[in-house]
Amino acid sequence: MNDKLNTKLISTGILVFSILALVVGVLTLGKAPEVTEASISAGEGNESSQLLKALNRKMKGDWLMKIELSGPIMMEAESGGLFGNSESNAVSARKALKTALEDDSIKGVLLAINSPGGTVGMSQELNRAVTRLEKKKPVVAYFGDVAASGGYYTACAATKIVSNPGTLTGSIGVIISTLNFRQLMENKLGVRGYTIKSGKFKDLLNPYRDVRQDELALIQTLIDKSYDQFIGAVLEGRTRHITDESKKAELSARIRSVADGRILIGTEAQRMGLVDEIGDGVDAYELLNKMAKERFKIKGKKELPLENYSDSSSFWESLISVSASALQHKASGGFDPLKSVVPFSMQYPNQPLWIME
Repeated sequence: MNDKLNTKLISTGILVFSILALVVGVLTLGKAPEVTEASISAGEGNESSQLLKALNRKMKGDWLMKIELSGPIMMEAESGGLFGNSESNAVSARKALKTALEDDSIKGVLLAINSPGGTVGMSQELNRAVTRLEKKKPVVAYFGDVAASGGYYTACAATKIVSNPGTLTGSIGVIISTLNFRQLMENKLGVRGYTIKSGKFKDLLNPYRDVRQDELALIQTLIDKSYDQFIGAVLEGRTRHITDESKKAELSARIRSVADGRILIGTEAQRMGLVDEIGDGVDAYELLNKMAKERFKIKGKKELPLENYSDSSSFWESLISVSASALQHKASGGFDPLKSVVPFSMQYPNQPLWIME
């Protein structure tokens, strides 16, 4: 009897919460929700959906998209509590870049970056996504508090880079972190570990034994190759539109001179060729607006509207997503206090990272 009563109470609570959330959403918006590509993406192959897409583009006109990339760059999402995202900010940014590439009404992208970097793979995916988009439309990267390492790797593919004068940027380099417990385990606890392996490098950087010199050499080679990819992409992105070979060589030399892991503030980064202009978000928007109008020969408009990227999920999709996120958060044990004190590189030990630490 009690179980049935509890079930009814829970169901009633969910229904009341859903109705209240819907009412608040309607009151906040004050208008019917806009039909967007994402909101009808479920009917991708449906002719009526395709017609709605075309009509929506026609009514909306030309516009600019703002995409935000904040926090550590990684594939997986950090637990965000009851209202947390089910995907990382980097993955969301990658989806937004793809949307901007495919939507002809979007004439340019303002990529607002506030990130110390992150994992190599995700940073490379974002760089490639920006590179593909930049071939078709202008992309202006705008730096907030920090845009370093993998954050800068993402930005260097943009058409132009605008930075605040005090933004921390640069940190072009690769890092691998690890811990070694051999002396603690053997000398203090009297415990020794044994590993059965198929090859001598299979337990690379095993924390329960001393690190061998051949392992260090192998890791250094891995770091050097990863760094070559990093600096190669930076030089490609920063010199892509320079036709004068002497100017291209001079800029490349300046960038290489600070590509040793050091961080710079925005004004110094501009002097060394990592940044094009010093300014704020308004300056970045005005630059993007000018570039977009010139590239697409748009006349008769003073400014193209700038709108934030949104996947525009329906109310019920959002409710389901929130519920799934809450369950995942509960199953994972909730907030992990170690995340706030352990360096990012130690959360991802034994792998190369493009992160400022």
